[in-house]
Amino acid sequence: MSKQPPTIKVKAELSSVPLVIKQLFISVFIMSLLMIVVIYLYHFYRLENDIYLNGVLTDAINLLILICMFAFVQTSVVAKRSYIFLSIGIFLWSVGLTFDFLDELVFQPIWVGIYIEDISRTIGMLVTGFGLFLVLSDLAKTREQLEEELKTDVLTKAYNRRYFYQYVQQNQDRPFSIVIVDIDHFKAINDEYGHDVGDQVLVDFVLQCHKALEQTILFARIGGEEFALYVPTDDRVILSQTCQQLLCMASNVLVTPSKTLSVSVGSAIKRTTETFSNTMKRADQALYLAKNQGRSRYIHNP
Repeated sequence: MSKQPPTIKVKAELSSVPLVIKQLFISVFIMSLLMIVVIYLYHFYRLENDIYLNGVLTDAINLLILICMFAFVQTSVVAKRSYIFLSIGIFLWSVGLTFDFLDELVFQPIWVGIYIEDISRTIGMLVTGFGLFLVLSDLAKTREQLEEELKTDVLTKAYNRRYFYQYVQQNQDRPFSIVIVDIDHFKAINDEYGHDVGDQVLVDFVLQCHKALEQTILFARIGGEEFALYVPTDDRVILSQTCQQLLCMASNVLVTPSKTLSVSVGSAIKRTTETFSNTMKRADQALYLAKNQGRSRYIHNP
């Protein structure tokens, strides 16, 4: 559980569609439909003998719905690829419905109905459907990324305090121990070497922990330079080995070429009758003792 899953990179660039492209699509859409109506009425002027009002209204409503869908796509923030497929698809679909609407009013040659109306509408529906599929895929990826960001620390990619507390609260039905780790003299590192070095120390330490700790251990950053571990065991020997391992991993992190990192560690095994918050408090007390006794050491609160 200590190793983090790779960060999901969402390919959807939600704000990547330039305004000029949207304006171009809108202009082509409006001008094309208007030209179809004007040219059609100019060349095929003979009215049908019987005009069914219901068919005219139905086709007009369907066309208006597509126009509204097109307008909605133009005002929405979607990925460029999804935007293009949706715009082209709805445009072709609208062309087919425009001819279908005109067919209710004036004479239409057979070749128009077969080669323009039906083909445009069918292709437009298929392209629009694929565009919707891309939008749903982008939304799913974005949701996964947001869920990952909600439970991880931005800098170190370790689990954050919120997720740590939530996880422990949901896993109290089995024996476990809490370990709290504090980087020694972290403020001095920031003051002497700069915050960029301090940030890199945090990242390097977390990386060491992710590589070495058991998968069953939940590792989280719960404060600036403070970390916590949920260790699913009440075995004092295993817990001690894990804490000693943390001290060794810290020594592998270089603050400068001649200076290594050190940490102080406190631990506590959850008692049967106590709450999680009390276990955390006892682990924190052990950490306090470790820091008062000279740092770079591990203290267990029995």
